[in-house]
Amino acid sequence: MPTMTPPARPSRRTLLVTGSLTAFAGTGMSAAQASSGFTNPVITTNQPDPGILRTPEGYYLYSTAGADGNMPVLRSPDLVTWRRVGDGQPVIAAWANSGRHWAPEVIEVDGCFHAYYTAWERATDRQSIGVAVADSPGGPFVDDMDAPLLSTPEEGGCIDASPFRDEDGTLWLLWKNDGNAADQDSFLFAQRMAPDGLSLIGERTRILERDQAWEIYTIEGPAVIVEGGRYYLFYSAGEYWNETYGVGVAVADRIEGPWTKLSEEPVLSANEVAAGPGHGMPVRTSDGIWYVYHAWRPDRIGEDPGRQTWLSKVHIDGGTVSMDPPAHQNPTRPRTIYRS
Repeated sequence: MPTMTPPARPSRRTLLVTGSLTAFAGTGMSAAQASSGFTNPVITTNQPDPGILRTPEGYYLYSTAGADGNMPVLRSPDLVTWRRVGDGQPVIAAWANSGRHWAPEVIEVDGCFHAYYTAWERATDRQSIGVAVADSPGGPFVDDMDAPLLSTPEEGGCIDASPFRDEDGTLWLLWKNDGNAADQDSFLFAQRMAPDGLSLIGERTRILERDQAWEIYTIEGPAVIVEGGRYYLFYSAGEYWNETYGVGVAVADRIEGPWTKLSEEPVLSANEVAAGPGHGMPVRTSDGIWYVYHAWRPDRIGEDPGRQTWLSKVHIDGGTVSMDPPAHQNPTRPRTIYRS
């Protein structure tokens, strides 16, 4: 991907608030398209950093704060047609300031739903990671803690929390230290959580760093899926506000690693229809794995309608991982699966 470095980096907060939600965020497909395929972007409004929860009733999408509140929530029966639910966290935590609620991901724990999210910690003036709990996947999610789940101001803060349940039931949290916000480098970490998902236990492990030519500025947005007994870590790197942003994949035999990057190039990168694709997560359906991510319109980077939501099919074949490039027209529609 070409490197584009602007004279001055725009603030992340500025770019997060572009675009708006509509009551129904659909695709405008014809009946023929709906039966045979789908059209990207599947959500045409601004939904940065989408996280997906699969439930017996359908899929829920959570995104960075915007016009629909601190934790925008949408719902879909098929990953393609989405309906607005509303603000999943209308009341913020006591430890947080308003205005920088980013990248929530949700997992079910003991019949409740835990949202791991990034917020602006008042005590440190840095981004920290919290956990909010709800009785239903649509919220409201409540964080009644006096302090964040994780706070690392000496490392620039911490963002992009991604919960993961291993095959033995162990809960893990992955995240990024926000070093690029403090003229430091950024890394990806993993650490076990207590069985209730409300605290971290043991020591953290640094699992990934920037060591490839395309991984400029930062590394972020981790999300793990298990396939064929191996662990696949999808991550993003580059400058999120331009064409350098893309997605890489690493593989390991266990969540702590060691992790091996599968390519010296991104597996998903900008093209003529989508700029800066990334910060998404892999989602399993009955016909394989799809990656749900955000991307800019190439002619409107940093402007309305913001970062829209896209789908690309993931192909895992032995020791290789590839992904369909961003495309408006897709001949194959995801086949949904809800129950494990």
